[in-house]
Amino acid sequence: MKQIKKGSTIKAFDFDEFMKKNGLSNDGDNKESGIADKPMSFIPMPKAFENAIKLPGFPMGYMSIITGWSNTGKSTLINCLAASCVKNDILPIIYDTENNFDFSYARDCGFNVEPVYGIKEYEVVDEETGEINIEQREEIVDWKGHFVYFNTKRLAKQYGKNNYATGKQESKCRTDAVIEDIAYSINDFLEKQENDELPMPICFIWDSVGSISSYKSYASKVGNNMFDAGALSVAFNSILNNKIPSSRKTDSKYTNTFVCVNKIWNDSMNSVMGAPSIELKGGKSFFYAARLIIHLGGIAKSSIKKLTATAKGSTYQYGTVSKMRVNKNQLPTPFNVTYEGEIACVHNGLCCIEDLDNYKKTCIKDILKNIGSQCGGSSDNIKESEIEFDEEEMIDV
Repeated sequence: MKQIKKGSTIKAFDFDEFMKKNGLSNDGDNKESGIADKPMSFIPMPKAFENAIKLPGFPMGYMSIITGWSNTGKSTLINCLAASCVKNDILPIIYDTENNFDFSYARDCGFNVEPVYGIKEYEVVDEETGEINIEQREEIVDWKGHFVYFNTKRLAKQYGKNNYATGKQESKCRTDAVIEDIAYSINDFLEKQENDELPMPICFIWDSVGSISSYKSYASKVGNNMFDAGALSVAFNSILNNKIPSSRKTDSKYTNTFVCVNKIWNDSMNSVMGAPSIELKGGKSFFYAARLIIHLGGIAKSSIKKLTATAKGSTYQYGTVSKMRVNKNQLPTPFNVTYEGEIACVHNGLCCIEDLDNYKKTCIKDILKNIGSQCGGSSDNIKESEIEFDEEEMIDV
């Protein structure tokens, strides 16, 4: 190898000129370089959320996952998130593949939606004559507001002609929604946003991963976990690793967010020293992509504390207390905290544990009304002093 003689000089290399010449300048002249992130921002959540895990809300421009067993507060978090999106001019696009989204409860949690009423007809049998009469009733038939909502029926109706095996459109529409429908829908909305048809930031909310199968499972007429995990990995690869995180960059007009509830299961085969191990349904692709994972309740079971009020022999559950912990946090400093606390889920959303006594006082009329209805009458004959409040002991699992 030729040695450079001591004292010789090497011609200076103008690196900045090289970068400009090749369209790679990062000195601020290249407006489309997109190297820097926007300042860290959050979709704000109620004070109880921040008190529990020391984060002000869900991070914008990231994927976050909520896990937990049944009745631990996942739906309450989703309701409060959707409400905050509307308040902060972010479009919530909700994929409800469990068909359990309660718009009435969401509205109580601050979600700005209005019911749409319509007339429905019911067959009523006359007990004396046996004749069948048609009775008309005015009922809520839909909800309207600043949101987009899909349940499995609407997903299938909107995207059911897509054949994800051939990439072509079928003449017949599927009646079952599949995993790929959600990925297709997200890509479609992001394309509309890029074309300025949808000029606003978006928060995609999916409840829940693991509740519907892949197109391959659907076509084969049998469920297959490997098919479903593969579909999640392939269909969402660009969304999770490119489109959502790239919206944080300074060259992106809007910052988009993805929050999902992920079903879980206990892996007893890989438990450590007999302790249960929680795994996400659908494989590891979402786990690796998520920068924040929040778990509600216990590990082996829900482990919630029921908040009850009793009077005249009737008991009404007005809320629950649940553990809330950060299981994964790869957010930038100083937000990369892993903390554990407690939240109370009540009729109007989240309540700080230390504010429960005040909640009981301010919502005593609602509690009285519900106890009265369970007694089979009204709350007029129940005095506030007759109500006994109780909390079940939370099992620490």
